Amino acid sequence: MKKIWIFNHYAIAPGASGGTRHYDLGKELCRKGNQVRIFAASFNHQAKQESIRYFSSQYVQKEIHNGVQYVWIKTIPYQKNDWRRICNILSYTFRAFMECRRTEEKPDIVIGSLMHPLAALLGYVVAKKKKCAFYFEERDLWPETLVHLGKFSRKNPIVWMLSQLEMFLYRKAERIIVLFDKAVDYVSNRGIDRGKVLYLPNGVDLSRYNYPHQEVPSELEELLNRLQNRLVAVYIGAHGVANNLDSILEAASLLQQDDEWKDKLMFLFIGDGTEKNRLIKKANEARLSNVIFGPAIPKEWVPIVLERTHIALVSMLKADIYKWGFSLNKLYDYLAASLPVVIQCHLETTLIDQAGIGIKVSTSKEMAEAIRWLARSDNERAKMGEKAREYVEKHHSWNELSNRLIDSWMSKERERECLK
Repeated sequence: MKKIWIFNHYAIAPGASGGTRHYDLGKELCRKGNQVRIFAASFNHQAKQESIRYFSSQYVQKEIHNGVQYVWIKTIPYQKNDWRRICNILSYTFRAFMECRRTEEKPDIVIGSLMHPLAALLGYVVAKKKKCAFYFEERDLWPETLVHLGKFSRKNPIVWMLSQLEMFLYRKAERIIVLFDKAVDYVSNRGIDRGKVLYLPNGVDLSRYNYPHQEVPSELEELLNRLQNRLVAVYIGAHGVANNLDSILEAASLLQQDDEWKDKLMFLFIGDGTEKNRLIKKANEARLSNVIFGPAIPKEWVPIVLERTHIALVSMLKADIYKWGFSLNKLYDYLAASLPVVIQCHLETTLIDQAGIGIKVSTSKEMAEAIRWLARSDNERAKMGEKAREYVEKHHSWNELSNRLIDSWMSKERERECLK
């Protein structure tokens, strides 16, 4: 049995909207006899509101969900990316560290997850203080992501500082966890031994797709009822700049002009983000009657929505950062729901076209054509959907991925034994 502490500022518990990577991983690790503790801020990043009720002098609350212990840290609230968000990050880092100092318990492994650099650095500091193994999980390739998405120049001092911090964490980590299939090359290109790197992508809890499901709120049921007798192309996830959702709206516009499909095909957007209001306004101005926007929903409700859809959509910005691969939570939910995927990107190849579980396109016009082709063929959709489910069961179930993590620390222990 191992005691694993995970530092992820933005980790969420069941019932909230957003990525559930560490909860799903932790649940599987607990099921296999380990203990998992997640240190997370209780201020919800998506909803921009506090999710835990504290008494006046409290800064920490604890909960257990399916064996996974959450240590909720009270942080300074914020509503946008300004100085208050910086204060939120600093308050999480300081208060989580102080909570670790107060406990005499010692973990076997600390995972510092780079949702922001201080959480990963905090993981290293705690691991050193507790004299245990440190695993550095690089969720995004900082600072490369900031540069390639156009947020910072490579000459910016912040980029230099983040690059130095990245190298520091690489050197200090016993294992470096990456989510992208080619990110092992990225790390090794920086002079780090490939043997330290563990490819552990996002995955899916397949038990959520054991129908039937629980009831959903009336407003969501009402939205889903509007889709009856229609063929539905769905996007579930963040509505941000990097998600390139304008391209999906353009595909919807093209298909609305097609007499064959204007009354048969609907586009459903589920989620929230900085671009959502602008996208709704754009759809209204273009009078897109084949587009529906729904709210962000808890992970537990995603299968209910996907069960009533037929084609899944992904659209990615043209950015060099994707040459190292990608690991989208939404993608594995699509595959678990046996949906064929239409993905717009500028990569030469993706797992979608390699595995025969969808169609890769480069433009919104091509996306519209791919959707039209899939809409006409129930047989092709069914075949791709069957392959999609087989693929995700083999490569991206949390049962399989948790075994991969367990094998990595077992192999490290064998290495230490050989050195004695």
